[in-house]
Amino acid sequence: MGDEQQARGATISETSAPLISRFCYRIGAHTLLLEATLTAEVLTTQTIHALPFAPDWCAGLVSLRGDLFPVMDMHKVVLGKPAPHQTQLLLIQHPQFSPIILTCDGFPRQLKLSDADLTEYTPENLPSWIPHTLQHNGQTLLAADHGRLLRQIRQTTNR
Repeated sequence: MGDEQQARGATISETSAPLISRFCYRIGAHTLLLEATLTAEVLTTQTIHALPFAPDWCAGLVSLRGDLFPVMDMHKVVLGKPAPHQTQLLLIQHPQFSPIILTCDGFPRQLKLSDADLTEYTPENLPSWIPHTLQHNGQTLLAADHGRLLRQIRQTTNR
């Protein structure tokens, strides 16, 4: 009987898809998925200092642990208009770029995703830094490429 239970346990674990833990954040009605290669830190009670003549995407600067970080207004980037209210701040560190702070609605949350639950879909009207979307439990997730976004912003800012 013990061998039969072990065999059934092996079969169950082999057939169930492995869960991948990913973090996401909201901008308005949109949910953006963070890449697994990014590290992120939620910032609380930080003051955003206005920066004169800053590009549209820049909400200002935040002083954190003795360093200044630009704040990317993700509402402006995703929705085309500034955030209408106080937002949360998320410090992200991409392996190929300097750290940057993103605005987002609410705290980021963790999702447990499996390949079996995900359906990839690529609508034509997405910006180039969102290569595709995923459908998960009836919710659309924008699979963002923050590295591509940061590269585009660097190119447009340096002109």
